[in-house]
Amino acid sequence: MKHTSVYALIIIGLLGVLNLQSQNINKNELNAKIEELIPSTVNDTTPGFVLGVIHKGELIFSKGYGLANLSYNIPNNPKMAYNIGSVSKQFLGYAFSMLHIEGKLNINDPVTKYLKNWPKFDKTVTLKHLLTHTSGYREAYTMSNLSGRTVGVDRLSREECLNVVRKQPKLEFEPGSRYIYNSTAWVILAEILEQVTNQPADEWVEENILKPLKMNNTHIESFVGEVIPNAAESYNYSTSYGNSKSNRAIFGAADINTSIEDLMLWINNFNTIKVGSKEAMKLFLSPFILNDGTNSEYALGIQVNLHKGVKLYSHTGGHESFITQLRYYPDQEIGIITVSNFGGKGIINTSTIAEFLLKDEMISKEKINDKAFEIDKDKLKKYEGIYIAPTLNDVTHIEMVDDSLTIWGESKLIPTSTNTFRINNWGGKFEISPLEDGTLQLEVIGDITSTYNKVEAWKPTDKELKEFESDYWSEELETLYHLKIVDEKLIIEHRWIGKIDLEPITKDVFKAGWGWHLKVERTKENKITGFNINSGRTLNVFFQRKD
Repeated sequence: MKHTSVYALIIIGLLGVLNLQSQNINKNELNAKIEELIPSTVNDTTPGFVLGVIHKGELIFSKGYGLANLSYNIPNNPKMAYNIGSVSKQFLGYAFSMLHIEGKLNINDPVTKYLKNWPKFDKTVTLKHLLTHTSGYREAYTMSNLSGRTVGVDRLSREECLNVVRKQPKLEFEPGSRYIYNSTAWVILAEILEQVTNQPADEWVEENILKPLKMNNTHIESFVGEVIPNAAESYNYSTSYGNSKSNRAIFGAADINTSIEDLMLWINNFNTIKVGSKEAMKLFLSPFILNDGTNSEYALGIQVNLHKGVKLYSHTGGHESFITQLRYYPDQEIGIITVSNFGGKGIINTSTIAEFLLKDEMISKEKINDKAFEIDKDKLKKYEGIYIAPTLNDVTHIEMVDDSLTIWGESKLIPTSTNTFRINNWGGKFEISPLEDGTLQLEVIGDITSTYNKVEAWKPTDKELKEFESDYWSEELETLYHLKIVDEKLIIEHRWIGKIDLEPITKDVFKAGWGWHLKVERTKENKITGFNINSGRTLNVFFQRKD
């Protein structure tokens, strides 16, 4: 018995040592890995980024790169405040989770219960639909672009965002049936929170979340031009530097300014729950299940999924030239936060940092990626072509280059079976299958699955293009587009937007700039009545032909 007990104690002790070692992070190796990933565009004379790595509630790495202010040569610093864009959504999402658990509202209630004179559609939209990007409401930023305004440059108020839905003729889709990212919903949520609490949403979040967490270097921008203490500037660059400024301050969708150190306090609350309750946190982190049973992998303002087999909470945000990435791996208590103040030129790959830190826990790339499979060249050629989403809001091309299929530009599709493929440096897969009508369907299977159908390419004649020339009016947007032929190309012309080329995709479908896709509508007699515009965030905005 004594021997057994001694052996057991030795084993328990060894397991404890092993467990302790597995939780240790070699800071020198981490520093070296981060140095490898610093963008070549960032140095001591340029804008750059701040980065923080958290382990078990402590910042184990915290550093700024480049300048926070070019005018005064102030370096980026993790203690400074940066606009985190859409990462702000999770604070409002947690507020609704707290209020739901406290019984002050119910996220399963219809929106119309909380807003007076709010439009009723043929299907009920709930607060939960708003919180999970599944409402079917119009997206205000896209609608603003379509009307000829530049988001961030032209003034956009909360009331204007609300009016987008008030003027909406019908829902874009049945609530809960699709996940389509939508910032309008969060403007509506801020309005609802104000109605429920009799307090502006930014003040409620500050008093009930930020202050209790001691996020003292965090400030919610409440009006355009407000002075933010200790704030960094953001910059763009073409031939010279420009100071990016926004003409929009609408809390809910964005507009929290905070530091790396304060964001550490926020993500630590996912485990410690110093603010809120276990019930509120569980609700906040529960992904929405779509009507067909599919996991949307989006909870109440935050993504919840797996990164190579490891649970991950994450979100990104973009505002002015700030780009934010927030990752938190709850089981390992590892967080990675970065904010660029140099747009895309200041982005560091947080996914690679995570894979370095969690290489022992993550499923190896070799296990995810199947071995290469030989396919006859003629078989591959059948997969070549144009593929379009069923919602007509996204197009991808598969092309043969040097006897290999490529997608997304130059990414080589590596066969893993007769109809499945992978690409290097991505854990997802591509599957091409025939439909009942004989056409091919492409599924891009990653964190979510996107579907595309192969279509026949269309090269309209000059006579066919001439048929589209006319003026088109959107009553919803109160906006007029002119379609005309210039230099043998069909273009959109608008007084504020200028000229946008239209690229023919398939019969009566065109791709335009800014991610727009036009689908021409005709009568049974083949007469053109107008067109619908679809984009990544907005569907079926109709423009009626005027002649």
